Amino acid sequence: MRILGIGKKSRGLIKCSSAESGFTLIELLLALTIVAVMLGIAVLTIPNHDERYWRDNLDQLVASLNAAQDESLMSGSSMLAQIDETGWRFSRPLNVNPMAEANTPATFIPDAYKAKVWAKPVIVSPIQLTLGAESVTTAMRIPIQQDRRFATLVRASNGRFSWESP
Repeated sequence: MRILGIGKKSRGLIKCSSAESGFTLIELLLALTIVAVMLGIAVLTIPNHDERYWRDNLDQLVASLNAAQDESLMSGSSMLAQIDETGWRFSRPLNVNPMAEANTPATFIPDAYKAKVWAKPVIVSPIQLTLGAESVTTAMRIPIQQDRRFATLVRASNGRFSWESP
């Protein structure tokens, strides 16, 4: 028997029969269904950060390669880009001028070309590209893998970089 409260008329306790107490099976199933739907919606709204970081890294790589390519073409001096499992970095070739101090960098590398690190480890064959000095006659494709994600860094015959995903 369940006690609901104190009644005004009788000034005593109102008692319920055992048939009216508790929840029915239908009420419990309905509550569980509502909770399950709400949890399902909550799980779907949680973003996949790994996927976003993967795409952001690829976008940053392509943007920095294209910027370095443009700067190299405008300045007339080449720039080296190295891409490997740890990340990517830029450098200028050493001076070949015999009057310059031996093994000194040709020019200063701005902060925009500081070394970048992948958000998560990747599998890529280490490669060194010379930007601005060489003529690109054929497209270049560099496969990159991270966990179960695959992308291909593409250097078109015009020297521009992009990435594509299967």
